[in-house]
Amino acid sequence: MLGKTNDSDAEKSIISSDMKIKGKISAEGELILLGSVVGDIKCHSLSVENTGTLKGNIDADVVTVSGKCDGQLSAEVISIKATGKISGEVFYENISIEEGAIVEAQIGKRKNKN
Repeated sequence: MLGKTNDSDAEKSIISSDMKIKGKISAEGELILLGSVVGDIKCHSLSVENTGTLKGNIDADVVTVSGKCDGQLSAEVISIKATGKISGEVFYENISIEEGAIVEAQIGKRKNKN
């Protein structure tokens, strides 16, 4: 945990590239994944960086994938970068997929949580 950002009260947490975590992760703020996670992640904002890998489910408001994700991804806004690779299921409200990204998943609009 890096502490509070200047612009808001949200926390920013980083899972560094040398970390391997098994289990559920929950964060109120932003989570940056550089390492490896086997388990589910629930947070406001998730960024899976180039070195990051996730095998599990994601429930977030905003997700950016530059690394690898395998599981169910559900978010309001999903951005899959050119280096990103997703397999499993993707549920979104808004999605962008850059040229070069690998998406081997069922994709569909997310049902309202209300």
